[in-house]
Amino acid sequence: MTNLGNIRPLTGFIGAEIGGIDLRAVGPEEVSAIRGAWLEHQVLFFPDQHLSPDELVAAGAKFGEIDPPHGGLEHHPDNSNVMLAVSRNGEGSSKYNDIWHADVTFDTTPPMASMLQAVTLPPLGGDTLFASMYAAWEALSPKLQDAVEGLQAFHDGVPNFMPYLLDPGTENGPERLRKLKAEQPGAIHPLVVRHPETGRKALYVNRAFTVRIMGLSEIESRNLLNLLVEHCEQPSFQVRWRWSEGDIAFWDNRCALHHAVKDFGRADRLMTRVTLKGARPAS
Repeated sequence: MTNLGNIRPLTGFIGAEIGGIDLRAVGPEEVSAIRGAWLEHQVLFFPDQHLSPDELVAAGAKFGEIDPPHGGLEHHPDNSNVMLAVSRNGEGSSKYNDIWHADVTFDTTPPMASMLQAVTLPPLGGDTLFASMYAAWEALSPKLQDAVEGLQAFHDGVPNFMPYLLDPGTENGPERLRKLKAEQPGAIHPLVVRHPETGRKALYVNRAFTVRIMGLSEIESRNLLNLLVEHCEQPSFQVRWRWSEGDIAFWDNRCALHHAVKDFGRADRLMTRVTLKGARPAS
């Protein structure tokens, strides 16, 4: 097997750090080995990369087709395929991003993966948490598994993005909101999905974008969703990454949630991200 350097699992459920790798220089054999580790651990961390926007796009493209950021997000001025997750003096998209979610689940075909790089970090705080939705599914009682398997839920991005896009400090916010509503009307997905590569089952709900379970009353839907998202967000299923500038996280958006911790006050925090196109989730 190709030597990937030092692979260090971080928890029993999710996360591994891979040292001694330059993502600019990996060839087909290393890409295949990284993908295998990624499928096993759900999120991989690569320290000390320091990729330019073009290099980040090139690194992501080795693992799949790049999915440009949707209209509600801020694009990098040097490469429109790169998203900016930025907090400037405590303001910006990061101000509204401290909520557990998987990326763009309100799309019919949500992204397969995301690759996030730390560019500018606050003096303290600013960690990112990741949670295994495999572990969340497997920890449900058998009776509750039986109750939720086969159900579907509606995912919508507008309620979560609206406060940020209507913030007076958000550039072109109302226009971006109109574009988001036009391009992303929402999507219905199973509550329990089967991973297309590993075959494992995962819960497919998140606090940011899952808004209604189909076929249930409003009271039933609201309370079951609250139960499921609280269950998924338990620390037992999580890994926490403390960033250094130049670090990259590469996670499987089909079976992992993430949460950017907003604990750094009014300091600046700038992250760059590329996403990879996915397929429609299936049970």
